[in-house]
Amino acid sequence: MAYDYINDGIIDADAVQKGLKGNKKARMLQLLKLLNEETDEEHPLSTNEIIAKMRELGLEVNRKTVKDDVDLLIASGYDVVIIKSSNNSFYMGERIFELSELKMMVDAISASKIISTKATNALIEKLQKLCSKHQARELLWNKDINRNVKPYSRNVNLIIDKLTRAIGSKLRVQFKYNEYNINKELQPRHNGKIYDISPYFLVWNEDHYYLVGYESSTSVTKTFRIDRIDGSTLVVSREPAVRKPEQELLSKYSQRSFSMMVDEDNERTVVLRCHNKLITIMIDRFGEDVDINLVDDDHFDLTTTLYVSTNFYSWLARFGEDIQVIGPPQVAVDYKEHLENIIKIYE
Repeated sequence: MAYDYINDGIIDADAVQKGLKGNKKARMLQLLKLLNEETDEEHPLSTNEIIAKMRELGLEVNRKTVKDDVDLLIASGYDVVIIKSSNNSFYMGERIFELSELKMMVDAISASKIISTKATNALIEKLQKLCSKHQARELLWNKDINRNVKPYSRNVNLIIDKLTRAIGSKLRVQFKYNEYNINKELQPRHNGKIYDISPYFLVWNEDHYYLVGYESSTSVTKTFRIDRIDGSTLVVSREPAVRKPEQELLSKYSQRSFSMMVDEDNERTVVLRCHNKLITIMIDRFGEDVDINLVDDDHFDLTTTLYVSTNFYSWLARFGEDIQVIGPPQVAVDYKEHLENIIKIYE
């Protein structure tokens, strides 16, 4: 069986030997497998070590066959690094992903609230196979960091797979959508309403994964959290999607919304007067191409188009007096009312 990095298993040498003994063609495959799984820059294998490991599998090799096989792997495009000495050593150099890239992916998977603990472990185990067994152990240190905020075990992958196929085939989907009640129990929203949606795309936003799609019955583009879609009721229809998404819809959602639950009717071009110390935060939020004009030595005006919502007002409130809404006037009035309503509950 394959090396199980998470469970720290071992190669079943007897089973492998029975299938490979005397098979010269298997020699090259086994050498490649050995280099992939057991070597890296910190853990090379010498010629003698390779010979010993290959012979354990019933494969007859010598110093010349090791050299010839390594040369053939290099000629075939594999980055096998040779450390020259009286007993040459070898390790797999460049791989599909650098170790730092794998670490970033593992961190993202571990931190995700939508991926269950079971699915997290399965994904990390797959990523481990893209590096040596020694490097694989370095990927595990924080896999349980968000165990307490991950959802209960369920197969979100099946939901994502169905939605992806529907999007690719331009077909509608139907499903029930869940929400929590006061007893912390998931229940269907709107008395079990079946949503009939033309799916546009899936998008990651603020630690959650969303479906964005068009509902014909309301003529509204809506968003649904993937982990709230009832997978048992999700059906890919044979009916074609009723309209194509706008060219810039994805960028609009990612750049203009402060929550994926947005209303396109509230799209506004706003002007915010910001203290200069917020320039980095504003560029991080709106991008380097955002329209900025200096007002005085301490302030600049930022102009951008976004979806005005209570989430936007809550975001503004984080910066206190360092941001002022300049326009449009109605947005400034609504923001003031938002703040006054909050103050009232403390009076």
